[in-house]
Amino acid sequence: MDHSWTVQDSLEHYQLPHWGQPFFSINDKGNITVRPGAKEGPSIDLKSLVDDLQKRGIEAPLLIRFNDILRSRIERLHEVFSNSINEYGYQGNYRGVMPIKVNQQRHVIEEMVKYGKAVNLGLEAGSKPELLIGIAQLESPPDSLLICNGYKDEEYIETALDAQRLGIRTILVL
Repeated sequence: MDHSWTVQDSLEHYQLPHWGQPFFSINDKGNITVRPGAKEGPSIDLKSLVDDLQKRGIEAPLLIRFNDILRSRIERLHEVFSNSINEYGYQGNYRGVMPIKVNQQRHVIEEMVKYGKAVNLGLEAGSKPELLIGIAQLESPPDSLLICNGYKDEEYIETALDAQRLGIRTILVL
């Protein structure tokens, strides 16, 4: 039986609807598309984008970032927790924290902190370099947290305490 591969075959094989929605899809040409604004805004054909960049002399591999996806995910996470807090009458506060070890790229951390300011997104630092990044990035917003691993050496603990003295809400977890 000769079966030609279809767009539907790609959707089912790669399970795109289960992990990529609402940002990623496959268009009629069979190419992956991204809609950085989720439901609003234009869709970008990634193959066409890469082809265009190669015509300009920019070769693969490429790192293509979509900051609007970061913004949207931060907003959505905060929205879901806020809805649950309201629905269940929870009396505490939700404070989102991004572990720096998840993605240490400066651009990503800067964007996360920028988009997270409105919802008091904090950072978690598990190492000395991550702690220094957290101190440099947070700039002491009043309700953002800097979560630190308290099982570290004296220099790490002193640096975390220095962050507190700088006005950053630092929590040492033991």
